[in-house]
Amino acid sequence: MLWVATSLKLVCEVALMAALGRAVLRRLPGVDAAANPFVRLLDWLVRPAEQLAGRAMVPALLGLWLLATAAKISLCLGQGGCR
Repeated sequence: MLWVATSLKLVCEVALMAALGRAVLRRLPGVDAAANPFVRLLDWLVRPAEQLAGRAMVPALLGLWLLATAAKISLCLGQGGCR
């Protein structure tokens, strides 16, 4: 069960970091989002989360990340610690 919590936490972290990177790149002056391969890559990474959660993607991912983190801590403490 620990691997489920860890995997869910990792997926949330990747999606959140990709969303943050995409937002920063789109706000830089002189960056054409349609032609920039990094923005397109980040769009590709974030698209599944956007399709599932819609406009509430970031709050939903943060909530899911918090739940996964709490579950991981609980499971680690129940096993006597994580490596």
